[in-house]
Amino acid sequence: MSENQDPVHKRFEIRGMSREQTQQIQQLAAQMASQQVQRAMQATSNFITTVVALVSSALGFVAALAWNNAIQTWLASIDKVSVTSVEGEFIYALVATGFAIIVILILGFITSRIFKQGKNLITSGN
Repeated sequence: MSENQDPVHKRFEIRGMSREQTQQIQQLAAQMASQQVQRAMQATSNFITTVVALVSSALGFVAALAWNNAIQTWLASIDKVSVTSVEGEFIYALVATGFAIIVILILGFITSRIFKQGKNLITSGN
């Protein structure tokens, strides 16, 4: 054994492995470590994406409840509509549905502009 060998090579040489075998083992170990890091990063990314989606959904629900109260109060302010009547409930449902459809169409348009033709305009710089 020469004095300038690193400790890893010395340990493998003691076990009867050649320098080439030692280098192959080190390369495989480096590849495995790299794959583990990539998996950990993917898991972290998935976790963050899930948390953001859950928080966004919760905030959307709170906003929907606020709009529910706002629309009911607005309909109650109209003299011809009684929110407590069956007709008032149907009018409220139609107004809320119409509002939801308009917002969904606008969001769909914005999304299609952002992800135009399969290209993400946010990350592609175009």
